[in-house]
Amino acid sequence: MFLNEDNQPNTMTIPAHIKGLIFDMDGTLINSIPVHYNAWIEACSKYGACFSYDFFVGLTGRPVLELSKDIITKFCLDVEPIQLVREKEVLVEKNLNKVELIMPVMNVINAYTGKLPMAVGTGASKQMATRLLSETGIINQFDSIVTSDDVDNYKPSPDTFLKAAKEINIAPEECMVFEDGQLGIDAAITAGMSVIDVKPYYE
Repeated sequence: MFLNEDNQPNTMTIPAHIKGLIFDMDGTLINSIPVHYNAWIEACSKYGACFSYDFFVGLTGRPVLELSKDIITKFCLDVEPIQLVREKEVLVEKNLNKVELIMPVMNVINAYTGKLPMAVGTGASKQMATRLLSETGIINQFDSIVTSDDVDNYKPSPDTFLKAAKEINIAPEECMVFEDGQLGIDAAITAGMSVIDVKPYYE
């Protein structure tokens, strides 16, 4: 299924100087944010925590373990971060059938497959990124997949995107990043890359 398949606003355009494309995953390629949010809420509710969607969206781009630590610290939960992650990931696995590809971004990918090198730069774990990209059938459209397992410093650090640019052999200033989260947008700017906030194209 595709998000906003029949009601697209203006199409994203790629400037002539851009030689490589880098895509965030959750909320950019795949509309998986609601699934992740609901899983976090269900996992945290047994420990007495509940938080708004807006609060959660503000943390998107953080690796799952770091996000777990943030939530535990914020709400003083009595649970180990890795245990909370495990409980949350089980709930995500049960609802993977509910995720959708985001069509305005997929239109860009389909248009430039075989023309420009493309990478994924995500705060998700390698296991989750591989699973989601495989489940949605798009994993083979990317030349590189950089996850939180591949870098020491996470968004808003530029490391994820810089590693992706290196792996597709394109200079940072010739890369365009597609993002939905402020942490990722900040990371792309710090990396010296062009960046598009994809949310206005499908919200």
